Amino acid sequence: MRNVILVFLGGGLGSVARHLTVLGLSRWLPHSQFPWGVFVANILGSWFLGFLCVWPLMKTQNTAVWLLLTTGFLGGYTTFSSLTANTWELFENGQTNTALINAAASLLLGITSAAIGFACGRWWHA
Repeated sequence: MRNVILVFLGGGLGSVARHLTVLGLSRWLPHSQFPWGVFVANILGSWFLGFLCVWPLMKTQNTAVWLLLTTGFLGGYTTFSSLTANTWELFENGQTNTALINAAASLLLGITSAAIGFACGRWWHA
């Protein structure tokens, strides 16, 4: 039951952090049709997960910290469903190029960001 509570707490905090990211970027870029908030949250979340995957504390199989930060917080912060819904909405609104850029850039930059996170984590703990 403790693990469920950790995921619940982390997920709630991550969802609030994503909401604030989306809200902040929509205020900073008020006329943009591109879903910058979800895009940025997914890229940052990918980096942070990559970093945590090589963090020594995580390698000790400390499931409480892992569940709180990764499954919980990052699971709430990043969102595949919003990425796909935003992309489909762009398609439906006739913004095919923007939809394709959103999908491709999210995937490619997400993977790249995770790889950089792994590298940063290894460097940090070397």
